Amino acid sequence: MRPNIGTLVLTLSICLALAAPAQDAQPAKATKSIAITFNELPAAEAFGEVHPEAINFQILAALKKHGVKAAGFVVGDNLENHYDLIGQWLNDGHMIGSMTFNYEDLNEVGFAKFIEEIAWGADELETMLESFGQKKRYFRYPFLHYGIDKESKRQVKGYLESQGITVAHATVCPDDHMYNSALNKLGKILDSAQYVWARDEYFNHLFDELERAEFVSEDLEGRQVRQILMLQANRLNAIFLDELLTAIEEAGYKFIPLDAALKDNVYAQGENYYGLRGIGYLDMLAQEEEAE
Repeated sequence: MRPNIGTLVLTLSICLALAAPAQDAQPAKATKSIAITFNELPAAEAFGEVHPEAINFQILAALKKHGVKAAGFVVGDNLENHYDLIGQWLNDGHMIGSMTFNYEDLNEVGFAKFIEEIAWGADELETMLESFGQKKRYFRYPFLHYGIDKESKRQVKGYLESQGITVAHATVCPDDHMYNSALNKLGKILDSAQYVWARDEYFNHLFDELERAEFVSEDLEGRQVRQILMLQANRLNAIFLDELLTAIEEAGYKFIPLDAALKDNVYAQGENYYGLRGIGYLDMLAQEEEAE
């Protein structure tokens, strides 16, 4: 039986009524820019119960409220009966890209299998993207694992370039899956104290990561680059995205689409980082500079 969307959304958002009173602070003048992106559409896997319909409803509503054109990256094997959810993203003017079909990790499966997974994931979306008129194709590496050695990295990069697929890098990469797990342990409905605690813990972490990305940007480029925030499509972000976008605006950011962010010259430099860790694009560049 198809779940009742109204009930699921209520479960996710009832705690909004318990939030602290609105602050009087006015947004700072936008002097920086950031693209908002989401991994693991239609919804990220979690140890708790996952309701893709409710999660997408909340996320899309917050994006629309703030006039954000985001990008979402799909795990093909998780689509099942959720093609309509991806259609909602496209209808709202958001960009859709792919991950590997089974969310495979390049570090674990090797480049040959990984390239197959890229192809399967892209094929799962191709008909839909064509029908909606999206011309560009984007891919994001699961776990931001670009390869553990030069050959793996070269092979995958060469395949993506041969297919005209653009890599969707990320520069601000919070551990939101950890905060989502902590949130789920609190239960389905939060009281006011739980709501404020979960929100503030998450926001403090995320803005620490954003400030660190700003510092690395200044250190590498002598300016603020167009940042790319990587989030998971999960309950945490469904509940808090509206307030999070407000806080980012108040920090002096304007929201831009992913394709506009990737036009920043920093992304044209190319990076040659490889290794076990999944790190953001600016950190890749910084590690290369340290190695020179």
